[in-house]
Amino acid sequence: MRPGPLGAALLLLGGALLLPGRPSLSHGGGRPSGDRPDAKGCGTAPLVNVLTGSRIVGGTAAQIGAWPWIVSLQIRSGKIMAHICGGSLVTNSWVLTAAHCTRDTRDPVVWRAVLGTNNIDGRRPHGKIIKVKAIIVHPNFHLETYVNDIALFRLKKAVRYNNYIQPICLPFDVFQKLDEKTECFIGGWGRTTEEGNSTRMLQEAQVHYISRKVCNSDKGYGNIIPITSFCAGDEDGIFDTCRGDSGGPLMCYVPEHKQFFVMGITSYGYGCGRKNFPGVYCSPFFYKTWLTHHLNRARNKSIFNINSLLGQVLVALGSVVLLATP
Repeated sequence: MRPGPLGAALLLLGGALLLPGRPSLSHGGGRPSGDRPDAKGCGTAPLVNVLTGSRIVGGTAAQIGAWPWIVSLQIRSGKIMAHICGGSLVTNSWVLTAAHCTRDTRDPVVWRAVLGTNNIDGRRPHGKIIKVKAIIVHPNFHLETYVNDIALFRLKKAVRYNNYIQPICLPFDVFQKLDEKTECFIGGWGRTTEEGNSTRMLQEAQVHYISRKVCNSDKGYGNIIPITSFCAGDEDGIFDTCRGDSGGPLMCYVPEHKQFFVMGITSYGYGCGRKNFPGVYCSPFFYKTWLTHHLNRARNKSIFNINSLLGQVLVALGSVVLLATP
């Protein structure tokens, strides 16, 4: 079951370690790199036209390179690394995920991010494994209600974009366009059925936005969905996220921009693929100030450090530096 504010009735999501992670999904180079939340060139997959490909409960294996921003966040369990949650690469140094994924540990030393691959178990010719430098959890996150279920992982080393690794766009200027007709997709390595096993190959499925009136009704979640979250999936439960998919993106295509935007972060749900209980997603749209503060702060700090170091070198070496050639 997906985690949620329904108490013991809900299973906490996560990987083999039973750490938080949303229930499994029930469906189954080139651009400018930069530590900016508004980087241009985001939200496109160079290798495929994902709108014509196969579509986690109820889904299918994703095409290679279809979702180049999806990240597997893992922690060490003995001698192995276990997939705990999904995430979205939003800049070359930052991964967006769910706050509840860090329930058991917020120590960045034990985490790592796997990018650029659909297969998190076997050979990864295009994959990158990067350690985590810092974890920032929203200060007002509440595990009991899943309010403000949003967090940022800062990578220890910035990635270089290529055909298999690209950032997804943040939805600050387009979230209002989200409705039942918007083409949206989910993807992850979580369970493919409520009581099933997680998958090692990235799964994907198409879903759609479900109105708050329907999702929050007495037949559904009964008014417990946070105001900063919303529902997406399938009314009949055919397609859904599940245990292990937590933190992954709800990826919606905006035709005017010809780009994908991370409209939601997989947060929780009652079971997997259950009628009237679709997946609940925390929306980054409501956290623009918090997100841009941290993303820009880190970028400005890096620039300051570089300029400060350069200044010290110039002072120390004087005209020698000015005369030096590359």
